[in-house]
Amino acid sequence: MESELNSPMPRSRAPRRPRPASPAARRLLHLAAALLLAAPLLVAPLPASLPAAAHEAWYLEQLGIQEIWEETRGEGTRVAVIDSGVDDSHPGLPELAGARSFGDPGTDGTEPIGAQNVLFHGTAVASVIAGNGQDGNPTGVAPEAELLSASVWLGGGGPDDVPGARDQVADAVRWAADEGADVINLSLGWSEPSWPESWDEAFQYAMDKDVLIIACVGNRRQGAEQAWSPSTMPGVLGVGGLDREGRLAPDASAPGTAVDLMGPGVQIPVAWHEGGTGLAEGSSFAAPIVAGVAALMRAGDPEASAQDIAARLLQTAQPVPGHDGELPDAAVGHGRVDPPAAFASRATGSAETLGDLEAWVAMHRQAEPLRTEPIETPDEAGTDAVVQRLEPGRAEAAQRHAPLPVAGIAVTSGLLLAAVFTLVIALAARLKPQRAPKS
Repeated sequence: MESELNSPMPRSRAPRRPRPASPAARRLLHLAAALLLAAPLLVAPLPASLPAAAHEAWYLEQLGIQEIWEETRGEGTRVAVIDSGVDDSHPGLPELAGARSFGDPGTDGTEPIGAQNVLFHGTAVASVIAGNGQDGNPTGVAPEAELLSASVWLGGGGPDDVPGARDQVADAVRWAADEGADVINLSLGWSEPSWPESWDEAFQYAMDKDVLIIACVGNRRQGAEQAWSPSTMPGVLGVGGLDREGRLAPDASAPGTAVDLMGPGVQIPVAWHEGGTGLAEGSSFAAPIVAGVAALMRAGDPEASAQDIAARLLQTAQPVPGHDGELPDAAVGHGRVDPPAAFASRATGSAETLGDLEAWVAMHRQAEPLRTEPIETPDEAGTDAVVQRLEPGRAEAAQRHAPLPVAGIAVTSGLLLAAVFTLVIALAARLKPQRAPKS
């Protein structure tokens, strides 16, 4: 087909009526157009020519996190990242303290799994928490915290011999608690605010082991009209996204009573799973900022419980412009995270700080008391067939150059756009009707 497109029109014959393009050519044209429309949502490594500031975590200074580093950088704490998997070969990340795959029997949690547009996600989230800052990579909020990686299959098309994604999450939560996690980060979710019963037991199991569970609340850009589960669960701290000026970033957050706290959610420097760095946005990247702050707090006060840490985060939160009314606010919760104030606080929490999951289950499930002993295998395959599976890589972590001025508005690499434009022009020329000769 390429040779036909590039060959000149015969000169010895009068112009002929254009024949319809082949189905393959039309499919290719449609694909090219789709790529152009989706270009702002694709993610590619930052070019090496960008200034060093593009790789720096701007919020570390703005939030006062560097002040806390004078006392601790998170040593002695463990944060579990339940996501698409963490690439343990990336030079910007510490050696993993533990890893396990729950979505692909052929992997072990140290390599990304899932749909193609989700592969970057776990590595990017992990770097926000504990990136080492070496070789031009971004520094995480708690750079000396230990990382656990639990990979689950996101984005559809998973292996047939594994349970559904939500049951994978349940198993991963239990595993993380058994591996000594102090904090669990869940930068994923489902559009339904409800959750499967398998989560009741798994999340309560982790909470009984004094684990603080943090989850993103979702993104309007992905169609979230209300907060996602698992952020909607009692006992889970739900985090939404703010812009660089500390205002609500609607595309990087979602409203609802599940919103507890806000953190930066735009232009977040991250490690890229194939090497290099990028910029990401979405509540998926606000949540690990708060998770990193929680790790610093647990390192600074090892005797504090998960409920104490949650209470300190909420009670010291700062107002978000435009949301100065009664708190918690349905859009911004208690407000913007204030790491130094939360770190210095000695407030105590209770089961009511984030809601009592066990009491909720007893009231709403009308079930037997929660079984919190470990289980080896999930009880059932899950209900993902009737639940919209979210794909955090599609829109949420995109626009890696935006809002860089002018040329930076093209968020995928110039080579990709050039290739797509070339393809469109060539195919358009192939499909363009030929004018009849003038009489």
